[in-house]
Amino acid sequence: MKTFKFKMITIIVLTFGFVEISNAQKQSAGLYLTYSDYLDHKLSYITDPTTPNGNKLLIHEFMGMNKVTVISNGKKTVIPKSELFGYHDSYGNDYRFYENKAFQVIDTTAFYIYSYDKLIQQGKGPKPTRVYYFSKKNLGEILPLTAENIAKAFPKNAKFRYMVEVAAKTDIKLDAYDNESNEYKIKELYAESLK
Repeated sequence: MKTFKFKMITIIVLTFGFVEISNAQKQSAGLYLTYSDYLDHKLSYITDPTTPNGNKLLIHEFMGMNKVTVISNGKKTVIPKSELFGYHDSYGNDYRFYENKAFQVIDTTAFYIYSYDKLIQQGKGPKPTRVYYFSKKNLGEILPLTAENIAKAFPKNAKFRYMVEVAAKTDIKLDAYDNESNEYKIKELYAESLK
């Protein structure tokens, strides 16, 4: 029983543990204060891998904490996630904060697709699983990527709604990525609905 608890705690910490972006990483990372900053790729509190005592960002993703901690020149600054658009990590990924969670921005054509890794019960225990979400507008509500939510978000595009409904009934995953067209299935359906 103790081994099981240890494994579960380890999985939770590894999956939801706070994201730490430090100066030991090769690429610069930083915060997007606004949506405009995200569009312009203007980072604030940039981590500089060449500076030994550069900025350090603590995203605190564990348990959905509502703040980001910046450590710069030994000084600690705490910023509420609600006052930030998101952040750019050292691997080149962008994230948007929404309801104290950091959703990875996956696609921005026509509407936004996000992913979020969460623990989902599978077999003997929960396993980290990537779940997909979307928002119709750049700063709009982030919703699970389901046929029902698509229908609610796009009430005036009947063709798109019907195509998504048919895809869902035929077990076509809306979050499937088509390597041939380099697009997500949901984006293919949307583009087709506009023709």
